[in-house]
Amino acid sequence: MYNQGQKVVVVMWLYPFSEIYWGNFERQVKSRFQRMQQEQVVSRLFAKDYTLWKPSPEEITNRLGWLDSPEQMKKEIKTLKAFAEELQKEGFRVACLLGMGGSSLAPEMFSKVFGKTEGFLDLLVLDSTDPDWITYLENKLPCENTMFIVSTKSGTTAETLAFFRYFFHKLSQLKGKEAGRHFVAITDPGSPLEEIASRRLFRKTFLNNPDIGGRYSALSFFGLVPASLLGIDLGKLLDKAILMREFCSSDNSECNPAVVLATYLGELALLGRDKATFFFDPPSLSSFGDWIEQLIAESTGKEGKGILPVVTEKPLKPEDYGSDRTFIFIEDMESSLFRDFKEDLRRNGHPVLSLKIEDFYDVGGLFFVWEMAVALAGHILQINPFDQPNVESTKAFTRALISDYVKEGKLSQEKPLFEEDGVSVFGNWPGSNCKEVMRNFVKEVNTGGYIAVQAFMAPFENTKRELEEIALLLQKISKVAVTIGFGPRFLHSTGQLHKGDAGKGIFLQFLTENQNDMVIPELDTENCSSAVNRLTFSVLKKAQALGDREALREAGRKVLGIQLERAEDLLTVKEVLHALLAEGR
Repeated sequence: MYNQGQKVVVVMWLYPFSEIYWGNFERQVKSRFQRMQQEQVVSRLFAKDYTLWKPSPEEITNRLGWLDSPEQMKKEIKTLKAFAEELQKEGFRVACLLGMGGSSLAPEMFSKVFGKTEGFLDLLVLDSTDPDWITYLENKLPCENTMFIVSTKSGTTAETLAFFRYFFHKLSQLKGKEAGRHFVAITDPGSPLEEIASRRLFRKTFLNNPDIGGRYSALSFFGLVPASLLGIDLGKLLDKAILMREFCSSDNSECNPAVVLATYLGELALLGRDKATFFFDPPSLSSFGDWIEQLIAESTGKEGKGILPVVTEKPLKPEDYGSDRTFIFIEDMESSLFRDFKEDLRRNGHPVLSLKIEDFYDVGGLFFVWEMAVALAGHILQINPFDQPNVESTKAFTRALISDYVKEGKLSQEKPLFEEDGVSVFGNWPGSNCKEVMRNFVKEVNTGGYIAVQAFMAPFENTKRELEEIALLLQKISKVAVTIGFGPRFLHSTGQLHKGDAGKGIFLQFLTENQNDMVIPELDTENCSSAVNRLTFSVLKKAQALGDREALREAGRKVLGIQLERAEDLLTVKEVLHALLAEGR
């Protein structure tokens, strides 16, 4: 501990290497540590005591398998290694994972952080229903040398099964009855996907421990099958997780990394610091942020509570941040990129946590400590971190819209407020042009609130950059946290928090029209493209966007819908925001 002007900086060293500045909350933090120790929360967690969260065991006792997964998966390394070698010998060059949320985010992180080892397979992840993006990815695949990984815990995830049907139909045209040899399933025992895999003669099916929830499944088959195909050393990765588990087993709260992290998240959220803002160095670690985003948002955003993970913002001046922020840096040991920024944040009283890693394999330990910390943050918030009670609402609206489409040949949609320069505006907002509506939209967000930008668009890099600029402009105008999510991906990540938290967010939804489209085949139909009103990917995407818009409204949230003729029309919105920012200067 050392004095810095009138402030006290507390530095705590944890595994692997970290430091924490609690700001002005040291007294409350100490009290929480004492309570956690007195209540023996760590011992009770490892004993799988559901009363840590709720008086009923439902959706808790069957969601704690992640505690034992690192040790259990060590027994599967030989099998996974043999499978990877089998594919190499048969000439497979690419693995394409078809999945959403917990099934896709850890594999994508492995691909972006580790890349592939020479001689192993490239890994691509498909988690977008935008037909332009599917076409783009499909053109990168040498289908005859691609292994498709169909990954879904429930075996019923609509997007995943649509991807499967599309590519299985394509492979059937190329390979006939041998198409199934290009597919592998990862699912729970007894799921519909297990039966599909058997009937379609998949090469292999990995049955995961059903007591592991999707967002806690990184160190199970869902994460490790794709990791093995990249050539990642699974033994080293799991050893890091097992070592972290040992560090996290103590009831001495102040020495337990998971308890300290849980307190940083949960206790500070109760004290108003409920926007966990992340920065990463090297930049490839930002894909780890996508995994953390789902873990935190879907686990804590319910019962009128929630911690909003902010993983896409660029560093601003410390005074530009509100008093609802905490800051978390995940960095390489040699990194000094954010050194001055962290110091400035501390001077301005913001809580700051820095986690240092020695090499990328430390993410094995980070997976475990974050899973345990978020579970314990749920205890602090007095919620069940393992359920997702608000996710079904969007699905229900989407199913109804698709049912109407199949019957009527069109999607039901409200009339726009107006159309301007390729932009159609939807919602109950005052104003007769984009500038007036956008001005009124930003005024709706309160101090301590946030703006969520939702993009039902193809996630091309230039589109991401445009959305990041729009988010930055919104942040400068509103002075609140701004997040970005691509749909339908975010529906399996932050979507739960959007509808289940205290209602602090307002929502800006972008939806692009698609000039090109493709039918989602019915595999048991002889002609997969002839039926009237057959569901296509663009219809599915649009139904998901409209369904989520209605689900948000039903939850009492305020949504501004903007439909674009093409992605380039984001420029119109950006110009409007530039004008609004200039007005406020």
